[in-house]
Amino acid sequence: MKKILVPVDFSATAENAADYATDLAHGIGARVELLNIFQVPEFSPVAASLVWPIEEYKLIEDNAKKALGKMVERVEEKYKKAHHEPGFKAEVFGRLIRGEVGEEVGKYFTEGKMNLVVTGLNHADNLTKMFMGSAARKIIGQEIPVLLVPAGYRFKKPKKIAFATDFSHSDVPVLCALAEFAKPFSADILIMHTGHSASDLNQSADFLNRIADRVNYRHIYHRYVNSQGIKEGLDWIVENGQIDILAMVHRKHDFFYRLFNGSYTMNMSDHIPIPLLALPPEHKVPM
Repeated sequence: MKKILVPVDFSATAENAADYATDLAHGIGARVELLNIFQVPEFSPVAASLVWPIEEYKLIEDNAKKALGKMVERVEEKYKKAHHEPGFKAEVFGRLIRGEVGEEVGKYFTEGKMNLVVTGLNHADNLTKMFMGSAARKIIGQEIPVLLVPAGYRFKKPKKIAFATDFSHSDVPVLCALAEFAKPFSADILIMHTGHSASDLNQSADFLNRIADRVNYRHIYHRYVNSQGIKEGLDWIVENGQIDILAMVHRKHDFFYRLFNGSYTMNMSDHIPIPLLALPPEHKVPM
């Protein structure tokens, strides 16, 4: 069975991401694990100057366990009301560990053989402030698939997923994995590239030929977005492409890297109204 990991900090944004993940899990046949990672001063730069009583540590851990248990109950209850399936129980589990969010999520993802991370995105914050500070950027930097869900965004069955590409050869296996994700929903995959040069059109023909040979999914088509900049092209497809998810590969030093770490990041994260799926290069594991 597939597994979806949802890091939670007990905020409304995190719980909304958990609700989204549970509905998504119903569609793809997966279980959901809500992971709370709590920190104590040992993990702080000033830890060496602090004395941390074991009683205080135990209190933090107990409070986190109670909050996590209540969140699991709320998520399960909302799921039952939404789906009305007698006898069917959503597989939602809670896990509690101590450590640093970015590192522990990556470790837990690998050791638990997870398929996807779903986490929340606050519109009001820039990317360095979203979900436990800069943790989301650290998680994506560990090359695991992460679906960022805007605050308040409710799950709906994806009908169209846009995949932004720069025609890299390594995007082909990623598209194979994305096709497996789209199949349970029979969702269209829109391969899109943004630019304004004639060479882009020549590259697209070669790339689409490789896709036709490798990706076994018939609901795939291509759209070229003529724009002066990457940000403008992505904004246009989000606003006008009638898409439900924007998928991108996080590859160092390519256009997504610049989007995620440069000035584009602040703009996109502030206003993107749909989930953003960040995928590692050459990702092959089904989501």
